[in-house]
Amino acid sequence: MKLGFRFLPFLALVAVLVAAGGCSGSDSVLKGNQGGLRLVMSADQPAVAAASRGGDDHSSDDDGTMGRLQAADVTFSSVLARNLDGQLINVSVDLPVTVDLLALVEGRSFTLPIGSLPPEMYDEIVVVMSKVGLTLLDGTLIEVTPPGGGWTSIVRVEPFEVIEGETTTVNIRFDPRRSFRMLGDQIQFHPHFERCSD
Repeated sequence: MKLGFRFLPFLALVAVLVAAGGCSGSDSVLKGNQGGLRLVMSADQPAVAAASRGGDDHSSDDDGTMGRLQAADVTFSSVLARNLDGQLINVSVDLPVTVDLLALVEGRSFTLPIGSLPPEMYDEIVVVMSKVGLTLLDGTLIEVTPPGGGWTSIVRVEPFEVIEGETTTVNIRFDPRRSFRMLGDQIQFHPHFERCSD
């Protein structure tokens, strides 16, 4: 009896390992009739350079706000994709996720969790953000009040295809110059993402 009692947990462990072995790889979490979407965010480096010069580039909308910020923690709450019929489809993805967008300005990138979509062609990404916490250079913390429904950024991208059982990567860039603005003594957030040209 003791041997059988000790053997049961072992059998359970084997069953778990076998099930896990059948689900290895990032694409394996996709359900039937679904493809994966991997959304990678980086920063527009020419925009970063212009902002660091205080906006002396005529194309820059930066008003010096970037120079006051140490961190910008933005919470992404949902992602949608528009198909070629003009329908917005919700991406099934493990959100919310908080990202320091100023870390992107430092040349880093961030990949959201892989989401799933019906297999078809898409040409637009909509990212929805629900919370923004700013840290100034002196350590002051500022919570930016979101508009009703949060902030949205609509990104037209090169048409891409989501294939059943496979994961498609889409790269978008954050433009810091156009995203943070001063209104009186308050910092406003107007998120601006754009497609990667390369």
